[in-house]
Amino acid sequence: MTGGGGAAASSSASGASGAGAGGGGQQAAGLIAALLAKKKTKKRQSGITAAKKRYTDRRKVKLGEMRALKSKRLREHTAKTKKMPKAERDKARKEFKKKVNDQYKEVTKRFPPARGLKDVSTVRDLIARLERVRMAN
Repeated sequence: MTGGGGAAASSSASGASGAGAGGGGQQAAGLIAALLAKKKTKKRQSGITAAKKRYTDRRKVKLGEMRALKSKRLREHTAKTKKMPKAERDKARKEFKKKVNDQYKEVTKRFPPARGLKDVSTVRDLIARLERVRMAN
């Protein structure tokens, strides 16, 4: 077991890697240039991809609004039914909740996730319908 040999070996190894660094620098520069060239030639989004993304973003916003409206209606109904007798109140709340959930599900069923959609016209049609949709009262 020698303690001093390790330092000499490491310094010679670092010297060797230092000597090769000149060539390595050129190689790294070449790699960077190649990567930059690749980035420039990256394909632009196709029409369907951009449309799907637009649809997905708008769908998320709209469904969020619908969920907020659903919970707001439930809160209002809960406040309205506070003074009813317990059994009647629970029954009324359960019925109303079922009605509101069914409305929400019916609306969400009409707007599927973009994943399976294949053509731009369908996606554009869904975006247009999404703008017009309202949840029934």
